[in-house]
This record gives sequence, structure tokens and C-alpha cells, in this order.
Amino acid sequence: MWGNLFSSRGYREMRMQGYLEGEKTTARLTDNFEGAFEGEIPATFQFEDFMVWLFAFKGFPDEIDSWQGLYDHLIKDELELQDFQDAYKGRFKLTPERTWPETLDDRPSNKEFIQELAPRLAAYLATPPAMEKHEATPSKKELMSTDDAVLAVILNAISKKTSHSFLLAGPPGTGKTKYAHDIADFLTTGDQSRVLFLQFHPAFGYDDFVEGFRPVEAKDEAGEAIGVTYKLDPRHFLNFSRQAKDDSDNHYVLVIDELNRGDVARIFGELLTYLELDYRDKEFTLAISGAKTKLPRNLIVLATANPFDRSVTDLDDALLRRFIVITLEPDKALLTNYLKDKGVEDRVLKRTLHLFDILNEAFPAGFGHTNFLQVRTIEDLADAWEGRVKLGLQRTLFHDRQKFDAIREDVDQLLKVDEEAEVSGDDDADSEA
Repeated sequence: MWGNLFSSRGYREMRMQGYLEGEKTTARLTDNFEGAFEGEIPATFQFEDFMVWLFAFKGFPDEIDSWQGLYDHLIKDELELQDFQDAYKGRFKLTPERTWPETLDDRPSNKEFIQELAPRLAAYLATPPAMEKHEATPSKKELMSTDDAVLAVILNAISKKTSHSFLLAGPPGTGKTKYAHDIADFLTTGDQSRVLFLQFHPAFGYDDFVEGFRPVEAKDEAGEAIGVTYKLDPRHFLNFSRQAKDDSDNHYVLVIDELNRGDVARIFGELLTYLELDYRDKEFTLAISGAKTKLPRNLIVLATANPFDRSVTDLDDALLRRFIVITLEPDKALLTNYLKDKGVEDRVLKRTLHLFDILNEAFPAGFGHTNFLQVRTIEDLADAWEGRVKLGLQRTLFHDRQKFDAIREDVDQLLKVDEEAEVSGDDDADSEA
């Protein structure tokens, strides 16, 4: 019980049961702790056994030859106390007439300790199993199935020449970025040289995306640096577009993550019009250099966005009209099947799905399933709640503190583990929720 205090699960449960107060870094034991702690100690416990555990590896001075001598050494030399407080003397006391054991003058080696205390571990260390040999070159990534519903929409649009620009939209945690990467790999048959991945952000502009002036070192006739000058260079999109134009038989995929975190109209500039298939391969003039260029038809733009994020740029109709929008929703069935395939216990699965349902009722736009893909235990679920969910939910319900507190209480109860029921197999989320 005492050691469990230093784990996230133990701290949370002991606080819920009223054994602790204060924050984790300054936790204080309450009056309820003593009774609960005593209940964990077996009737056969003797304080001498505890001292054996304390000094078994460390040893003690040679002149000590009695339990009383070891007891005094613990208090005065190790703990630097005059005596235990009266409240602890009933528990931390010596057993009358217990015989002092035979002791060793020299400490055994670590190898001897392991052999005596853990013979199977010693045998394992003596003859460890042969390590499996792995190929030096990583195996090629398996491409996604054509049965995938999202991929089917994109392939159908490309085949019918409806659009070559697609937007995966949905709340956080619905797998948009991974989908974009997987689809790009499928369209390019895994050829990473035909995929360009960019992420938009507020500092990203036209001069980063299309063309702009870049500082270069200026040199004199002798090759000595004399200052800085600026050179107009094509940037990411324009270079990638020219690469696609030179290889018209293959698809080239530009993946733009977090599309609406940048000022899309400013970043794309005049290129926005030419994303449409009707304007592909039509020559137009670049705004800064005045150079003529065109966008090839084999260039596919695949973007992701969270349209419900109020802190970023809104997606206007002019932009959306040039993309086929595919909405990705929180997927309970996918989460269920994934966790079952990973061998997650039924009691953990039920609680995970229960929390998933609670959050999708609380968040107006829903809460994505990928936040729970790493859950294998109740401890993992508690970590997901603390690290991925709690703050976002608190911000969402900032003006409804009562609802947040009610949800937090439900979740705390959901994450509470009945250890005796867990051992017997009766620990069921439905019975506690």
C-alpha cells in the first residue's frame, strides 16, 4: 500500500478513499490512513522481518549482536531519531524472546544473492536465449486496402476527373494525418520522392510556399564575403509542381497538415484558382517574379483540417469549393476492434468505451478514437484521461463548471479499481459506472 502511493493509480485511489490530502508533490496522510494501513499488515508480521529486509543487502556494524542492538542502530544511526513517536511504538516494536539469527561476516556477492534468491533469473542470465536476427533493411510498408471507404472516394474522384484536391476534416484524434500519409503512400506506391509533406502555421506565407526572396551571402570578385543580398527563388510548392510536370505518368502528392492553421488565401495566392482540374495545365503568371507557369494534372493535393478549432483561420467557401471534403468522425467500432486485436482485457475495453462515450457527449464536435489506441490497462486509461483529455475538457466546459465536475467524478469512479474483484475476475466497469 505504501509503495503504491508513488504510482499514479495508487495516489489517485488513496486520495479518493480519503487516505491522502494535498497535491501529489506535497501529499499528507489523513487520520484514516492508519486504520487502512493496519488492515494491510498480516497478523504474522514481526518488526524483525522488516529490519532483515532493510539491512539484508546493506549490512550493519559488526558489534551488533542482538535485535535490540539492530533496533537502536536503525533509530539513532539510520533515522537519526531519539525514539519512535508513541503512536508508532505499538507497530514498530520487537517480538519478545525472538532468537537472534546467525549472521555473516562478509557480504555475499551480487551473483550469490541472485543465485540464492532468484535461481531462475540466475539460470536465465547464465544462458540467455539467442536473439532473433533482424534484416538490416526495413521491410517495405504495406499499402492500405482499396476497400477503405475514404480511399475509395479519392480514387473515384481521380478516376472520374472530378477533383485532384481533397480535404480530410474532423475533430482531433480521428486519424486525419495518418490517413493522409497512408493515402499518399498508396497513390505513389510508396515512393517517398513523389510525396511532399508540409504543415501550415501562422508564420507560413506565400514566400515560403510559392516563391520569395531569400537572403544569400554576397561576395566580391576575390570570393570574399562583403554582405548579404536577396535572391528570388521558387519555394516548396513550385519546385514540387515542376518535379511532377517532368514525370507526368506518375502521381505526385502534396500533403498539407493543419491547412487552416495558416492564412490559406495569403499562402496560395493566385494558385488557389489553378487547383481546380478545369484550370490545370493552363498557363498563368506568378505574382512576384512575373514568370509563366502551370500546375500539372498529376499533382494531387491532400490536406487535413480541424474545422471546429476556433483559434485558427476559418475555412471559407472559396477554399472549400476547390476541395472534395471528406469528414472523419470519432469511430467507436474502429476503436473496439483495434483494442480487441491488441488483446485488451474485456474490463479495460468496457471502461475505455464508456469514457469514449462520455467524452463524445461532452465535446460539441466529438472526441477522436486515436486518443485511446495505446490503452492496454486501467493505468493507461488513467494516463490518457490526465494527459490527453482533462485540460481540453476543462477548457471546453469553462463556463459550465458544474458539468465538468460531474464528468470528472464519473471518470474518477470509472478509473477506480477494486483490486479484490480484479483478482477474482469480477471487476466490471458496468457495475461501477
